[in-house]
Amino acid sequence: MIVSTLSQTEAPFDEPVPVLRVTYQGMNSASSVSTPELPLELLPTELPVGTVHLWYMSVADTTIPFDHHLSVLDEEERHRANRFHLDHDRVRFVLGRASLRCLLAQYTDSEPALIRFKQNQYGKPFLQYPPSPVQFNVTHSGNYILHAIAHEAEVGVDVEVIRDSAGLASISSYFAAGEQDWLSATDSQAWNSAFFTLWVCKEAYIKALGRGLSKSLNSFEISLPMGKEGMEPRVLFDSDDAAAPASWRLMIFEPDRDTLGCLAVNRACKIVELRQYGSGTLLRRISLV
Repeated sequence: MIVSTLSQTEAPFDEPVPVLRVTYQGMNSASSVSTPELPLELLPTELPVGTVHLWYMSVADTTIPFDHHLSVLDEEERHRANRFHLDHDRVRFVLGRASLRCLLAQYTDSEPALIRFKQNQYGKPFLQYPPSPVQFNVTHSGNYILHAIAHEAEVGVDVEVIRDSAGLASISSYFAAGEQDWLSATDSQAWNSAFFTLWVCKEAYIKALGRGLSKSLNSFEISLPMGKEGMEPRVLFDSDDAAAPASWRLMIFEPDRDTLGCLAVNRACKIVELRQYGSGTLLRRISLV
């Protein structure tokens, strides 16, 4: 079940919503012989140009047997799954890969087990077979798995559980100067939340670029106008791309009160549809303007 935490001042589904905050709990699962978790008739087979589908999946609420998901993975993915030391990490990996295969199979009119992936020089995966303009990005943290899928548009998504860590301050020292100043001015009680808000934005942007660790954290700056109603995070500058501020949109979301996420999309994308994996339900349709 989805529990929306959108305030009454925010716009309805068909109006612009620059910053999205959604809480979701107790996702129900539905079985299918050919596609784990999601009945084929509930899956959209069309992905219009300019639209991003953002799929949510809850590991804890999965009821389909583990072996059922494992069956659509290839040999290399099964080997990777076996290398995880913790059962939770193994299950999350298998569910994430299986659900991604099932989604891509529907968008490309293929079969989950036939999907083939390849990586660019920085390690970002893309669809090798079947040949398709469909782009995707995956993230997971804690109980959540998310898939961002678009047609002919780069996307990046990141989600993180907010936690205390003595090492966060040292990580922030690698951020852009303006970001460090912003964090320094943040109240100590809100610092962890502020750090992770900034972190998911930076991660989502880097993942959308497909640059991985080759992209320095201080080579670009994210502006976070916290507390300013109706304003969104944005790329303030990128030393590698002067056009970046005009080329990208960042959308923050909250799977629950202890988890933060961000979706980075090329400005060619005007619509974001949030969908629940396990029912195919369209949760919300967001216009980006």
